[in-house]
Amino acid sequence: MAAAEAASAAAPWLGLLVPAHNAARHIETCLRSLLDQAVGDPGIEVLVLDDASSDDTGAILERLAAAHPGQLRVLRAPRNGGISAARNRLLAEATARHLWFVDADDVLLSGAIAGLRDVLGRHDPDLVLCDFQYLRERGLSRPRCTCHAPAGTPSDSRARLVAATLSAGELHVWSKIARRELWQQVTFPVGRHFEDIAGTCQLLVQVRRWVHVHRPWLGYRQHPHSIMATLTHARLDEWMAALDGMQLLQADPEVAADPAAAQALADFRLRNLASALRRAARLPAAQRTAAQATLAEARARLFPHGTAPVLRAWLRRGWWLRALRTQRALRATGR
Repeated sequence: MAAAEAASAAAPWLGLLVPAHNAARHIETCLRSLLDQAVGDPGIEVLVLDDASSDDTGAILERLAAAHPGQLRVLRAPRNGGISAARNRLLAEATARHLWFVDADDVLLSGAIAGLRDVLGRHDPDLVLCDFQYLRERGLSRPRCTCHAPAGTPSDSRARLVAATLSAGELHVWSKIARRELWQQVTFPVGRHFEDIAGTCQLLVQVRRWVHVHRPWLGYRQHPHSIMATLTHARLDEWMAALDGMQLLQADPEVAADPAAAQALADFRLRNLASALRRAARLPAAQRTAAQATLAEARARLFPHGTAPVLRAWLRRGWWLRALRTQRALRATGR
């Protein structure tokens, strides 16, 4: 026990994990936003995986690693395995007590690491959830909330965590900073999109103590060619598989026994199903029919007792427009 405690004390307190593939355009900006905040703190490790990039990403990483010895560690994949495989490798290699994923084209906003250090010191949570801002050519957007919970107030209720996170609808992993032992129980599904949903659900079911920080710590860069902007029938199928994977939350006894958490899970699934149906309606005719059939099957799996109870709950809350738009979208499934 004493040896384990000594090893834990010697480990970095924070590991920043950055998967990178053909990220030459933004990787230096990303890493400088991390390294500039880590100056003078040997307890911060920046770990980057170059996922077999074919552009100048590797050369940029070599230069930055030489300029920051002992703080920036670069791993290399022999072949491109995709974002899930890259994240799994980073989790396996990380040694810090707390881990924070940052995408290679995003940035940490000023004061993020100092703010995190303060929160960890005051509350010692398993998980910290932060807000973010979209990073656009014209500047930062207004802050986006990732958790509908009181800010800065720690909680030991996993049901409240699930309800607050799903109601916000932001299941990306880069706004979730957690203990290494929790993150290393997560396996991202290799070769599939919407891996953030799967990873976040696996993380949430392990958390006991958590806190939401109502401050934007990350700048998220939007792209016109993102997965959501270029959906195909196959990607819609992967989206539904990710929603199927949320059964992990539904099976948690604490979540299942809490009406607010159970409702938030049903709300999230139905909002996503309706969004997928609206996007499927815009696919070329050759894909549209097959995609709508796939979504009809997903609807039957996700809502074996029908969607009417969820829609009635929305009407009781005054969500008339959401209920109307969702009903219109559901007609495409023929049920």
